[in-house]
Amino acid sequence: MAKRIGVLTSGGDAPGMNACIKAIVETGRQLGISVYGFFRGYQGVIENDYKLLKEEDVKYMLNFGGSFLQSARSEEFLKLEARQKAVDNIKALKLSGLICIGGNGTYRGANELKDLGITIIAIPATVDNDVYSTERSIGFDTAVNNAVSMIDNIKQTMSSNNRVAVIEAMGRHGGDIALHAALASNSDIVVVPEEPAPREEIIRRVKLLIKSGKESPTVIVAEKQHDINVLARDIEAATGKESRAIVLGYMQRGGSPTSNDRILSIRYGVEAVHLLANGSGSCSLCLNNDMLSTMDIGVAVDETSHFRSDIYALFRLLHDPVKNEPSD
Repeated sequence: MAKRIGVLTSGGDAPGMNACIKAIVETGRQLGISVYGFFRGYQGVIENDYKLLKEEDVKYMLNFGGSFLQSARSEEFLKLEARQKAVDNIKALKLSGLICIGGNGTYRGANELKDLGITIIAIPATVDNDVYSTERSIGFDTAVNNAVSMIDNIKQTMSSNNRVAVIEAMGRHGGDIALHAALASNSDIVVVPEEPAPREEIIRRVKLLIKSGKESPTVIVAEKQHDINVLARDIEAATGKESRAIVLGYMQRGGSPTSNDRILSIRYGVEAVHLLANGSGSCSLCLNNDMLSTMDIGVAVDETSHFRSDIYALFRLLHDPVKNEPSD
């Protein structure tokens, strides 16, 4: 049985990371396993910057967003010599395995360490929800809830002033936050990487909405799909209606994790420790149909996440402005 294991958080922070670390430490204590936390992701492994985590370190961490171990992207880790140094540090600590919590960049780093002989358990934690093989990653539910709350507030003030809202949500490589937040907030148009729309098409839809009686349309745009300031300006010019561009930004990923993210984080953390305790090889943890399973990390790295085309189709069914176009 494993006696010592490590844990790190890497890449962008996600609400629920702390809850996951807490679950790992407490499960380790129950099984007689010491848990070493590396600070600043893979950079901390390279620099041997770690702490033996005790119960008091995680006692109050269930409801705190972010990561108390800090999450970072390490440029140095891209070099083979740096990765070898990380491997040497892991072996010197006599760790039986390393739990890596993060998104796609974290998974690529985990796969590199796996190829160098380190046993890795990868846990998906990214607000973008774009890790292959899992329906839900840590932080996604919180980010969507945060986005919906802000969009609701924005819609109220836009309605009071009879304005169009063009709102940017996170997700430059995946549109899950924008799509789910748009559907849950009853927004009118959503533009995501998987279903792009040119500026002219967005303006056409806004004009149809206004023509059908919608006074203050709301457009949700995933990050980097359009310059929303330019888009808002062009909508105003084409419709004569005041338009405002709003970037939700980091407020989506901050704050206390939702109950769903806390529970998911606990499930992932407990399962990861049990896998290492039972001598499991390297793998990625997945959640599908609310059941935990495992997948080869290399497969998870090489594949792309599945876009919820069914959710997008549902959104378009309810909000397609064409069906609201008055007949002549």
